[in-house]
Amino acid sequence: MLVSGLLAGGCATLPIFVPQAARQTIDRRITEYPDGFNLKLCVTNLTGATGFCFDEIGNAIVAEGGIDGRDPRIWIFKPDGTRISVYPVETRIPIVNPGFRIYGPVGGIVESKGTIYVSHRDSHDMGVITAFTYTGEHRTIVAGLPAQGDFGVTDLAIPPASVEPRLYFGVGAATNSGVVGLDNWAEGWVRKHRQACDLAYQALDLLGFRFDVVNPESSIFAPNSLVTVPFAPLGTSDLIRIPQVEFPVQKPSGAIYSCALDGGDLKVEAWGVRDPEGLTIDTFGQIYLTDRGMELRGTRPIDNDPDALYQLNGFGGTWLGSPDYSRSLEPIYLGKYQPPSWMIIPSGYPNVRFVIDHEESKLRAPDANLLKAQFPWQSGAGKMAFIPASGPFHTPKFEGQMLVALWGDHAPFSTTGRPIPDPRPGYRIVRVDVTGHYGQVVDFIYNTNGGPASKHSEGRDEGVERPVDVKFGPDGNLYVLDFGQATFKHGHLKAENGTGKLYILEPAK
Repeated sequence: MLVSGLLAGGCATLPIFVPQAARQTIDRRITEYPDGFNLKLCVTNLTGATGFCFDEIGNAIVAEGGIDGRDPRIWIFKPDGTRISVYPVETRIPIVNPGFRIYGPVGGIVESKGTIYVSHRDSHDMGVITAFTYTGEHRTIVAGLPAQGDFGVTDLAIPPASVEPRLYFGVGAATNSGVVGLDNWAEGWVRKHRQACDLAYQALDLLGFRFDVVNPESSIFAPNSLVTVPFAPLGTSDLIRIPQVEFPVQKPSGAIYSCALDGGDLKVEAWGVRDPEGLTIDTFGQIYLTDRGMELRGTRPIDNDPDALYQLNGFGGTWLGSPDYSRSLEPIYLGKYQPPSWMIIPSGYPNVRFVIDHEESKLRAPDANLLKAQFPWQSGAGKMAFIPASGPFHTPKFEGQMLVALWGDHAPFSTTGRPIPDPRPGYRIVRVDVTGHYGQVVDFIYNTNGGPASKHSEGRDEGVERPVDVKFGPDGNLYVLDFGQATFKHGHLKAENGTGKLYILEPAK
């Protein structure tokens, strides 16, 4: 009876594999996609799906990310519809035998030669990458990554066989724009981790800005306000120089890393990123990443900061400018990035400016040539994949191009309540031409009426909600993972049970 109760009240709904014969083509009145192809559902009933990959024999490996306190789950779907749980192992009952446990959110997942690599948090909210076998055995690849703030460990990538086999991954920043504030207090992590803040890769000299905020714990024994400097915990006001991290003992946040496939030999490929949700590597070993722009919230709110796609130059330790440059690599003091005055004046300053002394810190402006494409403010740029050089998608108009999942906005939290204007950005797959200096962005899969499917009366269960990942399978077809319905309250992301999906886009017969 105890076992039955645990299984029944446990979690959530279980995913459902849709057999090939039962898959229905989604009507273009609901969702638009390229001509000559059919879009169909192949897995439904996922909850908070955050990433997926394929192995060489065509098994789809899907992560339910463990959003809003849920337990993450790692599923294998075989082409015949068989479903296997890699994590937790099917017979595991958490309350009876806790055993090994990972914590969400799962940021990325990739498979190589029978090993499944997963990025996640531990019980102290530090970032970890764990390697799983198909039977659920596990070992730690990297641990102690700074993931206690806004963003954790993000996407994972392993280069094609022609390139040195290493594991690449992203770690997000702790804050929106370099300063711990009341937005982070609302999210809850400041209360749990008092010393958490952004960590730079090198020593930084600051320009002396000290930001005022209301003290959320004011009392007769505590002051009514706090003063905080960038790259320091909430209430730290006496720093003018941020010491260099003792890498690799202490690791920077807001960075792209690589390591050996079995762990060790940790390197920083780039830093000064904010939320590098997507990561992929081409056949020449060039690293591409998406990075989400700063938001209109917190002590140092930023307006109109777009999301971006970068190609790294191959030099380790490249600085990409955050939090002093927009994701389009422009100075953040430009007028278009300034928040409404009522949002910034309470911090003690009339506008947003640089916080780092670049000259004393020996930092050069980020190279504008690294920017390959940009996406509208609040697009939610996520994971991506290159269109293959063979198979049904190998056509001249797709040659050398990339598909990127745009998850959508985080309003009202990301805009301090300001409505997102229509048409809402994101909620689609886009095609990006990365062959030129600056990529053209074209819609590829999107709802005919725009926005997420849940906002429309027709096609709520079929249309695109929040695309989070996109991959090409060994069969040459395109697969799109949809997170499902999501809401935000006081900075907390809530995933709606059973609304996530996995689509297939295949040639029309």
